[in-house]
Amino acid sequence: MKAAVIFANEDIRYADWPEPEVLPGTVKIKIRAAGICGSDIPRFASTGSYNHPKILGHEFSGIVETPAEDSKLFKKGDPVAVLPIIPCGECENCATNGQSAFHCKSYRFIGSRDDGGFAEYCAVPEKNLLRLPAINALKAGSLTEPMAVGLNVARKSGFRPGKTAIVFGSGPIGLVTGIWLKEFGANRVIMADIRQKNIETADSLGFETADLSKTDINDIAKVDYAFEAAGSGKALSNAIFLLKPEGVLTVVGRDTKDSVISLKDFETFMRKEIQLRGCWGYDVRGETDFLSDVIAKRSQQLEGLISHIITIGNAKSVIDDMCAKNFEYCKVVIEFK
Repeated sequence: MKAAVIFANEDIRYADWPEPEVLPGTVKIKIRAAGICGSDIPRFASTGSYNHPKILGHEFSGIVETPAEDSKLFKKGDPVAVLPIIPCGECENCATNGQSAFHCKSYRFIGSRDDGGFAEYCAVPEKNLLRLPAINALKAGSLTEPMAVGLNVARKSGFRPGKTAIVFGSGPIGLVTGIWLKEFGANRVIMADIRQKNIETADSLGFETADLSKTDINDIAKVDYAFEAAGSGKALSNAIFLLKPEGVLTVVGRDTKDSVISLKDFETFMRKEIQLRGCWGYDVRGETDFLSDVIAKRSQQLEGLISHIITIGNAKSVIDDMCAKNFEYCKVVIEFK
């Protein structure tokens, strides 16, 4: 099969690669769409993966090629998406009821610790599959993992219908968070960013937007909930300023350096009695059917996040350009025929 393989730091190759072995309990997927996540870029550009060689890619969908033996859940030809985390099931955190798989001390992860979706085929545990409603949902299905993250963000915030929110950072995670807030009955959702491409994408998806390269923060109405999805100390400061007393600030963005706020902002945070909530990964226990239904319902909107569709053959050159910041994008998806 053809794959984009990382052999070492800054060493990506378009290669012929052996098809994955189908072990007991696993399913071989013929991949149809694989999204390039922002977290993939530093692995390609500088840090490398956990071990090499490795096929990255944890956001993908496809068709069941080889079902698990005696499976009663999936058959050949079923459209599916992949939820990539594989908890060990044995550590103290896995044994604790109510904890997300992301708290596992020894988890595996499809697309970083295990081979992932930047290839024509991938073998994954059957339990990591999400059923998609139809073949025509496969492009939207490649955004299943980001949608799972956005659902977790909205849930962790405790968001309630009829409330107002602002999301700082209109990249894929910020946008899917906004989609979930609308799904949960928000009265108003503002998508804020300093990057014109992100503002344009948010506009095209029907969101109210605030271009912070042009808009005075004082001109934006106060909100009940704020979401930091930009990885920016300035965004944290703006969120504290715009929250109403006893508002909720949920952080899902991560800066590449220390996040620092001023003493004045810290005092404002305390005086307003703002609730601060951190969020990492996803937790879809009991919600996989709901997740699948919303992806189907909002598939056209989700496809609107896809700014570039490429082939596996030109993935290396496009990834090189992404690492070098040679073009602006929202979501780049590798499409397989």
